[in-house]
Amino acid sequence: MSNDPNQHHKVTDDELLANAIPIDTTDLESISDEDLVPIELETTPMGSTSGESKIRTFGPMSKTMKQWKRAPKKTGTGATHVKTFIAKLRMDAIDHLDEQVNQWLDEHPDYEVKFVTQSVGPLKGKTIEEALFLCVWV
Repeated sequence: MSNDPNQHHKVTDDELLANAIPIDTTDLESISDEDLVPIELETTPMGSTSGESKIRTFGPMSKTMKQWKRAPKKTGTGATHVKTFIAKLRMDAIDHLDEQVNQWLDEHPDYEVKFVTQSVGPLKGKTIEEALFLCVWV
């Protein structure tokens, strides 16, 4: 295997099993449904009482769109513009992506979504992480 950090190594099932922590399942077989106690789930983010999102953005986030020379069409045919959204592959980041897309569409009621493309691939920055790239065509 190469020492190059940019080269990805696909881990096999055998490699994962070789490093797995063994679990003794003999105790699990003796547990009945009556022994299981349901737990309560929090409905607000941890540490938050107001329910507001803890996700914060850093750096300049453009709240205004560049002035496009071509107006988006609401005829149902042909896309004229694209907006790309990017999220890391974590549930909190994907939830934030949903919020961003919905907010962007709410701010632009005159845009009609023609189609959406999505792909997953490496996002290169200080580190390389897998990310979801979502393109909304209007």
